[in-house]
Amino acid sequence: MRDMFHGWRPCALALVLLLARGQDSCEADSRCAAVKDTSRHEASGLLQTDASRRVVRIDSQGDSRIEEEALARPKQPVDESGKPPRQAKTATSKVGINLSVKWMKQPLPVSQAIAAIPRIQEHLGLLRPIERVKTYDLAPSNREIVEELVRQSSKTDGSNIVDIKELVIGIGNKELPFVDMDWLRSVADDFKGSLHVAVGNEPDRSGVHSDRVIEVIKAIRAEIPEAQVTVPFAYSIMHRSHPVQKSKLEAEFIEKYKDVLPLLDYFTINIYPFLSCGVRGVAMENLTGPEMNFLNDQISALRIALDRDFPHNNLPLAIGETGWPTCGAARAFPYAYATLDHANRFVRNVARWMESSLSDGRIVSGQLFTAFDEETKGTRPSERYYGILTSKGEIKSEFSCVSNATEPSQAWLEELYPDCESDLDWMVKNFDNPYLQEKFANRDMDGSLCSFQQYLYDRWATCPPVARIPGDFVPVESHVVYGKKASQTKCWSQRLADKYSDRGAVSKPNISHVVDKKAPSNHAGKGGAFSSEATPLPDRFAVKDPTPSPHKVPRTLQIYWINLDSSKDRRAAMEKMFAKLGETKPSTLTLQVTRVPAVTTQDVKAMQANGTIVVEAKLIDACSEACPEHHSRGELLYTELACSLSHLRAMRLATSQGSPPLVLIMEDDVEIYPEFGRDLDKLIEQAPAGWSALQMSTVSTKAILQLASAGTIFQPREPHFDGTGSYMIAESGMAQLLDRYATGHFQRKPWLPGAGSLQAEGILFGALTEGTVYTSTHFYFNLLEFPTTVHVMSNSSEWYAVSSVAWQTNFMQRHRGRLLPTSPAFGTPERLVKSSFLGMTTLVCRNNTGFDGESRSIAASIRAMMPYNFTWAVYVIVADVSEDGNCPGLESFLELRQPNVRMFYRVSPGRFSKWVYYTEDVEQFANYDYLMVFDADMGLSTFPWADYFRRYEDYASKWGFAPVTGAVRNRSPFYPLKADWWTRCNRNRIRFVETDLVEQWFAMLSGSFARWYLRRVVETGIIMEQRTLGVDWGVDSTWCGAAAEWANREAGCLLIPIDMYHGDTRSLHQDIVFHQNGEHLTNLWWERLPEWMRVSQVWLGSFFQDHMLGCSPCGLEERYHMPIDLRSVVPVVPTKLPDNISHHNVQALDSASGSAYTTNGNKTGGGNSSNATTTTEEPEDRSHSPVLQLASAAVAAMALLQVLA
Repeated sequence: MRDMFHGWRPCALALVLLLARGQDSCEADSRCAAVKDTSRHEASGLLQTDASRRVVRIDSQGDSRIEEEALARPKQPVDESGKPPRQAKTATSKVGINLSVKWMKQPLPVSQAIAAIPRIQEHLGLLRPIERVKTYDLAPSNREIVEELVRQSSKTDGSNIVDIKELVIGIGNKELPFVDMDWLRSVADDFKGSLHVAVGNEPDRSGVHSDRVIEVIKAIRAEIPEAQVTVPFAYSIMHRSHPVQKSKLEAEFIEKYKDVLPLLDYFTINIYPFLSCGVRGVAMENLTGPEMNFLNDQISALRIALDRDFPHNNLPLAIGETGWPTCGAARAFPYAYATLDHANRFVRNVARWMESSLSDGRIVSGQLFTAFDEETKGTRPSERYYGILTSKGEIKSEFSCVSNATEPSQAWLEELYPDCESDLDWMVKNFDNPYLQEKFANRDMDGSLCSFQQYLYDRWATCPPVARIPGDFVPVESHVVYGKKASQTKCWSQRLADKYSDRGAVSKPNISHVVDKKAPSNHAGKGGAFSSEATPLPDRFAVKDPTPSPHKVPRTLQIYWINLDSSKDRRAAMEKMFAKLGETKPSTLTLQVTRVPAVTTQDVKAMQANGTIVVEAKLIDACSEACPEHHSRGELLYTELACSLSHLRAMRLATSQGSPPLVLIMEDDVEIYPEFGRDLDKLIEQAPAGWSALQMSTVSTKAILQLASAGTIFQPREPHFDGTGSYMIAESGMAQLLDRYATGHFQRKPWLPGAGSLQAEGILFGALTEGTVYTSTHFYFNLLEFPTTVHVMSNSSEWYAVSSVAWQTNFMQRHRGRLLPTSPAFGTPERLVKSSFLGMTTLVCRNNTGFDGESRSIAASIRAMMPYNFTWAVYVIVADVSEDGNCPGLESFLELRQPNVRMFYRVSPGRFSKWVYYTEDVEQFANYDYLMVFDADMGLSTFPWADYFRRYEDYASKWGFAPVTGAVRNRSPFYPLKADWWTRCNRNRIRFVETDLVEQWFAMLSGSFARWYLRRVVETGIIMEQRTLGVDWGVDSTWCGAAAEWANREAGCLLIPIDMYHGDTRSLHQDIVFHQNGEHLTNLWWERLPEWMRVSQVWLGSFFQDHMLGCSPCGLEERYHMPIDLRSVVPVVPTKLPDNISHHNVQALDSASGSAYTTNGNKTGGGNSSNATTTTEEPEDRSHSPVLQLASAAVAAMALLQVLA
C-alpha cells in the first residue's frame, strides 16, 4: 500500500473515469489489487500497490499508469518447486492491539498475554476478531511475543489461540544502530501473515537523526522486501491542527524528515484525544462518542497538512497508538478524566469506529494502546494504566487503580480543609510532575504521590521514608533532634489517611516523645538498654584477638561511674557489664570499680538555697521549648548542672583515696569493650605528653567520623566533640578542676552567648589547661541506649525529642578499637605502587573544543600515572560506521600510542552507555588488582594520588579493604559529593567516610569485585537495556550494595573527600528524553536488583540534594552510610529553615529530588528564629539544569495562559 491522492479533488465524472482506468490498468496484471468501494467522501481513498512495488500514478489530465517504484525491491522469491510462495493472509478488520508485558511488575507469561486478545475483543464488543498486533521494540519479552505469534500463525490443526494476520514489529529508537536483521528475516520467513516493521517510535522526539532511520529502512527493504515499513510519529509534529483547513506541520519536522516519508509504505501517527480533555470548547461527547468527531478532525488536519507539504507522497494513514488511561497521577487537566468510565467509553467506541465503514478512507489500520497495564513503565504514571485489561489480564473494575485512583476534583479537600488550599494546590499540580514521580517506581510506594503521602504527616516530605521530624524549625543538640508535637501538618486527618492508604505507609515515623524519663528505649534489651555486645562483632573487627604485649608491671585502673539512685535499670546494666569485663580483662590489669551516686536536682536546689553554689544562669526544671533553645535565653536545666556536679563529686571521691594511679570516670549509659583493657598500656604509652584528660567517647557524628579517619591515636579535643560519657583524667587535671570550682561559682564563658558553656563539656574540659585535653581516635567505648535523664522536657512542652544515638552506637560497634598502628606513614603505600590497574574511559569523537579538552585530559592522565602499573582502555565513540577506526586529532598524542594503551573504536550515532563497552569482557577485570573508571574530562593528572592512596590504605589497615572507592568534585547534585561540602562545618579533617553512593564519573573498584558485580549486572539484562535507552544510570546506585554483599560488610563503598578537578565539557546532552529513559532504567534496576538499589535509597531520595541541609554541630547531615534497619529510627532531616523556593516555586524544583516543603504553618506571626547552633551553606546554583529550565518555561507558559484566559 503506497500512494493515495487525498489532495486531488476531481469532479464526479473525473473520479469515475479515474477509477475505471485504474481498474483497466490493474486487469492487465493479475497481481494488482483493484480499488473498490471508493466514495466521493473518501477522496483520500487508497490505491493499492502490487507485490512487485508497482503503483498507480495519476497525471494532471486524470490518466492513470502503472509505474515501477523508484526504490525497487528484488524479485519475489520462489520455493523449491519454482512456484511463488504463499500469499500472506489479510486481516478482515482494521482493529489492532499494542501488546507488551515488558513493564509489568510481575509479567504475564506470553501465552497468557496472547490468549487475552479474544477477551479484549469480547470486552470491546467487536464483531470481528482482532487480527493485528503491534510490539514496541526488540526487548526479549517482545521477541518472545513475536515468536509465539509466528508459531500460532503456522498451525493448521485449529489449535491456535489467535489468528494474527498482520504483525507490526517495532524497533526501538535506541535499537536502530543494532537491528538484528537475521532475526527479522527468520520471522518474515515463518510468519504466515503480513509482516510490517515500525522503524523507531516517535524518533523526532528522541533526537534520532533521520539519516539513521533511512539507513534502517533501506536495510529492511534489501533484506526483507516483502515487509511493509512505517515510522510512528507523535501528533506533536502538527504545528497547527485547528481550524482543520489551516493545519500545518512543524517546520522542524518537515526539514528533518522530508527524505524519510517517500520511503514509507504508510504513515503512522500516535494520537490521543484524551490529552485534549478539559480544553475549553471540547465536549466530552466529541472526544468519546461513537462518531469519534474529535479524532476525525485530528486525522483530517493531519491529512491536509501532509498533502500540503508532501504533495507527491499520498501516504495512507494508520493509527499506531490511541487509548485512554483508567487512572492518572493528578487531579489537574487532563488527568481528572483518567477514569474507568471515560476510558471504557472511548476505547469501545474508537475500536468500533475503526471496525466500521466510518473509518474507511480515513485509516488503513488502528492499534489500540494498550492491551495491559504496566505498573513499572518509566513514563508519567497515567501511561502505566492505559491497559484495556489489568496487568493480570483481568477486566478492569473500579478497584483496579490501586496506585493512585483519583476523584474528578479536589474540591472536597478544599471545602473540608480551607487552610490547606495553597499547600494542596502545590501538591496537586505536582502529582504529574515527571521530575518527582519516576524516582520511586518498584520501591513499595507511588512515586508521584510519595511527597503527598508524607505530607499528611510531616512538613519535611522527604522520600524514601526515613524517620522525619515534622516542623519548619528543627533544633538539634548532641545526638538529639527536636520537633513540635503539633507539626503533624495542618492537613492531617484520619479521613485523609484512610483515603490515601494505598499510597504507602501511613503510620507516623518511629519517634520517641521523651516526656517520661523512665520510659525504656525502643531498642532496650533485657537489661533495659541496647548493648552492642548483643550483636555480632563488626565486619572489620579481627575475630582472633591479637596477642597483647606483655606488661612490665601490673596496672590498676580506678573506674568511677555516676548513677542516679532512681535509675535502677541503668545500674543493673552497668554492673552486668563490669562483671563481664572482669572476666575478659588481662590478668595484669586490676579494676577498682566504684559507683558514684549522682547529684540530683533536689541536691542542686538545696545548694542554691544555702548559697553553696552560684550559677550565672537561670536554673529551670525542664525545657518548655526545644532544649537547645533555653541556653540562648540564659537558662540552664537543674539536671545539666547536676550532671557537672556529679563529675566533680567523682573526682573528689577519687582524690580522697590518695594519689590515684589512673582514673576513668564514666556515666551510666556507656559500655566498655574488652579491647580497652588489652590496649590500655599502649594507650597510656602513646598518649601525648602533658595530657590532663583523655576523652574516650563522643556523641557527635562529625567527631566520630573525623576520629575514625584520623591517622594518629589521639587528637586534640575540639569544641564540637560533645560528650562526657567516658574520659581518663590525670591527678593534676582533677586537682585543677576541684580548685577551680572550690567556691561553687560557675561562670559563663564571656565570649560565648547564652548559658551553653555551663554544660558539662564546658565546665570540665573547657576549664582544663588549653591544649592538654585529647580525644581517642579508637572506639573502646560505646553508648547504651537509655532515655535521657539530663535534657528533660516538660509535659506541657509543644516539643518532643528524637534520639539519633542508634546511628552512633552502630558505627562505633562496627569500628571498635583494634591494635594500634606503630607510626604514621607518608607517600603512596608500597603495595599500591606494585598493584596492577586497568583504567577505562570513553572519548566521543567530534569536532569541537570539548573533544580537544577530553583528548588532552586523557593523555595527561596517562602521563601522570606512569609511576604506577597501569593498563589503559580508551573507547573512542564515532557517530558513523564509515569513521570506524579513525578519529582525526588523536594521532598527535604520543601517549595514546604507548604499548599499555589500547584504543577501541565503537559506533554510536546518539547517546550511549559506557558500560555497554566496559562489559564486553568482564572476565578480564580479575586479571588486575583494581579497575579504575573515569570520565574523560576528569583531572586525574592534577590529583594528589599519594594522599589518596595513603588514606585508602589507612582505612584498609583499620577496617578492611573497600571494594569501591570514590572522590569528590566541584559540581554534583549531591552536596556531600561536592568538594566545598568538606571545607565547611568542621568537616575538613574527615579523611574518609563509608558511604552508600559513589558516583561513576570516577571510581576505583577491586578487580575481583568488578568481575563478580558486572557479570551479575550483565546476567540481569540491564546492560542490554542501557544499550537500548542510551543512558548509564544505575551502576553507581547499585555497586555499594553489591560491594557490601560481596565483601560481607555492612558498608561497601568508601568516599575519600579529595577534590578531583572536573573539566565539565558537557558532552552529554540531558534533555527530557534522556531523563525519561533514565527513569525507565532506574525502574528496571529496582525490578531486578532491589536489594542493591535499596542501599543507596537515602541518597537517591531528596535528602542529600536538599539545599535546606544545614550545619548541625552534632552532624545530623553526616548520614553518608545509613544501615537499612536504622532508617525508620534515626532522624534524617534538613536542619535549615525551609523557604518558598522548594515549595510553591516549582521552577526551583530539582529534577533529581522528590522534596516538597510547606510554608511556615504558624499563623500567629513572628515565627521561629533561626537555630542558633546552625550555620548556613550556600545553595548550589542549579540554573544550568536543562530539565529545570524546561520546567521553568512550562510553568511560565501556564501562568501566561491563565492570564490570557
